[in-house]
Amino acid sequence: MANISHFYDGQLRRFIIQFTRMMSNFQYETGKDADGNKALIKVPVRYGDINRQVANILRQGSENALVSVPQMATYIQALTYDRPRMQEPTHIDKIHVRERSYDPETNTYSNNQGNQHTIERIMPVPFQLEMKCDLFTNNTDQKLQILEQVLVLFNPALELQTTDNWVDWTSLSYAEITDLSFTSRTIPSGTDDEIDVASMTFTLPIWLTPPAKIKKLGVIEKIVASLYDEDASKIDVTGIIGEDLLSRQEITFGNYGLYVEGNRCRLLQSRDTLNEKTGDAAHVSPTREDAKTDAQLVYGREIPWAKVLAAYGRITNGLSKIKLETAVTTANNEDTITYITGTIAEHPTEQHQLLFTVDEDTIPTNSVPSFSKIIDPTVTGPTGSEVNGQRYLITQPIGTALHDVNITSITHDGTTTATVTCSLPHGLAVGDTVRITGAAPSYYNGTIGVKAVPSTTTFTYNTVSATNAAASSTSQTADLTNFTAAGGVLVTPSPLTSPALGEPVGVTNRGPSAWGNLVASESDIIQYNSTTGKWNVDFDSSNVTNVQYATNEATSVQFKWTGTQWQKSWEGEYQPGDWVLDL
Repeated sequence: MANISHFYDGQLRRFIIQFTRMMSNFQYETGKDADGNKALIKVPVRYGDINRQVANILRQGSENALVSVPQMATYIQALTYDRPRMQEPTHIDKIHVRERSYDPETNTYSNNQGNQHTIERIMPVPFQLEMKCDLFTNNTDQKLQILEQVLVLFNPALELQTTDNWVDWTSLSYAEITDLSFTSRTIPSGTDDEIDVASMTFTLPIWLTPPAKIKKLGVIEKIVASLYDEDASKIDVTGIIGEDLLSRQEITFGNYGLYVEGNRCRLLQSRDTLNEKTGDAAHVSPTREDAKTDAQLVYGREIPWAKVLAAYGRITNGLSKIKLETAVTTANNEDTITYITGTIAEHPTEQHQLLFTVDEDTIPTNSVPSFSKIIDPTVTGPTGSEVNGQRYLITQPIGTALHDVNITSITHDGTTTATVTCSLPHGLAVGDTVRITGAAPSYYNGTIGVKAVPSTTTFTYNTVSATNAAASSTSQTADLTNFTAAGGVLVTPSPLTSPALGEPVGVTNRGPSAWGNLVASESDIIQYNSTTGKWNVDFDSSNVTNVQYATNEATSVQFKWTGTQWQKSWEGEYQPGDWVLDL
């Protein structure tokens, strides 16, 4: 079944009103007044269908009230399709109109040339409208006076016009009298004095018109003449018909920028260069509040949407769209361009803003697993009831990084406990985390927890591979010759070990005990491991520079990692060429 939008133009109603007006203003003489002049009374006209409600109105809501006469009543007798007048149903007539220039700030028209429109008029449908006019009188003299005035006008018809809109090609018609019943009375019987009714029948050939389509003619601001970006000395047909169809440019009308925040869209003027000497106080977009310095690019002042769109068309609330260009990271870790689309509507109070409703189907697919919620880890700590895999996006860093641990030796005495000796005070505490790599045997390596702190320059830990450590019945010292930067930061000068390799260094971090000594940065996503009972950094913001997407499960809002910060996936500043308006 076709989805037909509702429309109602009151076309039949206008024909009824015009016909009723045609039958009004008739008068009849009741005699002479005190000055000897004719005493005239206007005959009232009502629209009344043949039903009990109309009869009740005529009786003034009482069975005892007498109907006032004379009076006339008009109503529709019949409405039939007029097949002989049928035209080509699919015909569309186009006309071009130009209006005067309109100033939305003053709400006035000027004498200058304004917008141009193309109006597509669809072929109307022909009908025969049959109208009745009943004349109620209580004597023959009344009837004759009124009928004589009416009948002489229809010889045989009168033209009528339903509207003065010159674009409406169906406004003209005519009313032709086709029948007349002089009286409804018969020879009286009894004492009843019935009201006499004379019925006149009129035929009106009318048209019912479908809605017209109005298109706004745009202004050509730029012509792209270069259709092929190829060396003129060698024309490759595959460049035209292949994957790269043509050299393309995306042009945003007026070279305007766009700032999207939540469900609001703001239009920003073209960028310009600020100069301290000019004292330019141009508006700076919300993401560039600190950009008011010499030779920095900023946006101009905000302007009303209606003023800009006057040359292009009007926004249809809920149907017009804005497409926002965004990047999506592919499987091979490359960024590709896609669009987030949403419908727009005029803001009821703010002329500089549009209301934006994002289309959920156009939101990019998550590239990072969803997180439970966004928290400030310095205010909100673990509850103790976390489940495996629970994830938080944090807004503040957790823990602090300590100085590098300058390792001179690692030994064990035939047990699983290894002792690390440092050349400088390590500043560690029991439970701190240390990462060691590059030592031999390999069981000395790993991310370990400090077991004990015998002194300021020594600490102990359990080796990762206890079996290997215990297998050696004698004490053993780790070979640090291959200790590389993977285990930490190399320090120079390096008086210890091999000068070519630098001093072996372990890396340690210390976090708050509430988070199990976790160390994480602002904008990291942390995850709970129920097996170890520890929180770990799953999304390291310091090492991710491409675009990523993840959804906040608490609000079902998707966020985008820009490489420097998290924001709603469709929010932010869009430069000219990065967004499209579809009216």
